[in-house]
Amino acid sequence: MHTIVYLPFVVSALLGLAIPRCGRRLAPATATRLLVAAGVACAASSVLALVFLASTYLGQVPLVASFGDWSAGLFEALDPVPRPAAQLALLALAVVGALAVRTAARQALALRRASRTCRRAPAASGGLVVVDDPVPHAYAVPGGFGDPGRVVVTTGILRALGAEERRVLLAHERAHLRHRHHLYRTVAAVAAALNPLLASLPRAVEYTTERWADERAAEEVGDRKVAARAIVKAALAGGERQRRAGLAALAFGHGDVLPRINHLLTAPPRRRPLTAAALIVAVAACLVATNESRADTESLFEKAETSPPVVHVVAGGHHAGAAGVPVLRGAPLRTGCPAGRPCVSLIKGVP
Repeated sequence: MHTIVYLPFVVSALLGLAIPRCGRRLAPATATRLLVAAGVACAASSVLALVFLASTYLGQVPLVASFGDWSAGLFEALDPVPRPAAQLALLALAVVGALAVRTAARQALALRRASRTCRRAPAASGGLVVVDDPVPHAYAVPGGFGDPGRVVVTTGILRALGAEERRVLLAHERAHLRHRHHLYRTVAAVAAALNPLLASLPRAVEYTTERWADERAAEEVGDRKVAARAIVKAALAGGERQRRAGLAALAFGHGDVLPRINHLLTAPPRRRPLTAAALIVAVAACLVATNESRADTESLFEKAETSPPVVHVVAGGHHAGAAGVPVLRGAPLRTGCPAGRPCVSLIKGVP
């Protein structure tokens, strides 16, 4: 197995450092899609790399080898991976697997609670739920399959905003629901659990999805300054309270408010093909490394395989075989012995 098996970890470390910068440089919709795609590719590649490394240790266990078709001793002789590295990979695989299951379960439970809340909440036109509460709140609650979700606002937040600013708030939350931003956040959280080197991914995707909704809201009202002012007012009114609304809720007035306002007070985001290309190259590198590591692992197991002896039948006169076995000279009826396979000769005419 070549050192390319470690490439996904190197790419993941570099990506983990670059994620926040990429999230701020790229257009928010592009950043969200590319960051999540790159995160998933790196997480999957790193998990498979751990599987390949751990398999080199498991392949040397006699009990495991007895269920397969390879020799544990021959496998140990051929194995290029140091045993401590393989054992560490096996331990890491168990840890990240447990973290990913826990994260996925928490996200699934949060979405289930949100779906139940949506079914119980009476909604006005457009899925809007207005709660009589002086505390300022505004957030989107995603629904289940076939349910577009709800936008929940309180009377407190409606009083804090003007008419145009309310339009911004509603457009922002509906953009979250329309583009299914909660799914991007869920996938990012699970990817980071599978690969701790991507710990910055969930926060970055939270930011880019907020920016994505900001841009859609600014387009709908046609005034970027009004959109920025609405975010400021909502953040001052109750941003910290909104953060506690729940894992599945996508609140309006939080999530790196100052950078969001700065973006809205400038021109719309420009395309940055070099940054996008760098993320695509990272994905491609992980995929190539995974494929090469898979081929190396398969080759290792194939070389350690055992099989019944291959029989050679030869006709003709005598000569001595490789093991001192008398072999008749002449034209072979079947020749060739696969590399690494035991071979014996069956001699015609020998008493």
